[in-house]
Amino acid sequence: MPLPEDSLVSETNNRMIYEELSYDCAELQEEFESRCLSLTEEQKEVQQQILEAVSSQNGGVFFLYGYGGTGKTFIWNNLSGALRVQGQIVLNVASSGIASLLLPGGRRAHSRFAIPINIDESSTCHIKPGTDLSELIVRAKLIIWDEAPMMNRHT
Repeated sequence: MPLPEDSLVSETNNRMIYEELSYDCAELQEEFESRCLSLTEEQKEVQQQILEAVSSQNGGVFFLYGYGGTGKTFIWNNLSGALRVQGQIVLNVASSGIASLLLPGGRRAHSRFAIPINIDESSTCHIKPGTDLSELIVRAKLIIWDEAPMMNRHT
């Protein structure tokens, strides 16, 4: 991964934010433009809806589903690149370690959000206010959670 701009270094002492802002924007832009040429009309529509929700700061929950090989990870990667090129933070997480490897900067959801391994209906994440992790989550413009239905129902 290339070194981030000097302005990013002075902007934050938060290692997690620093890492999320350390992407090569020129490379991401090139990949984004290349991927856009391969999107189907349906994929373009989904991508546009999500990007509009992010840019308008209205928020939302989107559930992208389909059989294996239908392009879900392709869209996630394209969305990540589109926002990271603009200097925005995208948190890519997945329910399994294997799935997280397919997402740029991907992490297991348990690791990223401090979710206990053994959980029940009264479990909570161990994220304290004012920590690097809490600041990262607040600054995130988009959270992509691949394979979310694979998680325990109490997650």
